[in-house]
Amino acid sequence: CSSDLANRLLREVAADGDLADTLRADPDAAFAGRDLSDQERAALAANDIRRLYLLGVHPFLLWNYALRLGGGFSLPLARSYLDQLKGLDATDLET
Repeated sequence: CSSDLANRLLREVAADGDLADTLRADPDAAFAGRDLSDQERAALAANDIRRLYLLGVHPFLLWNYALRLGGGFSLPLARSYLDQLKGLDATDLET
């Protein structure tokens, strides 16, 4: 399943600051050798939290990914994250 591959990348980005930097600077380099869908690639390149959630990535991994790309926890980051997910619930996941 492609979302498993997206989940793996989110986990790796959350754990690896260098990979997070690569994703920010050159998404195609971060995607090299990964069999991600075009939708996943676009959402990851745009850091589109809402779209990633809708594509079925694991919410726990998504939060940790957002923390890494956002430079760690801050209230503005938390607000932005929650704003992007406003109106969604667990039934909106594509699994």
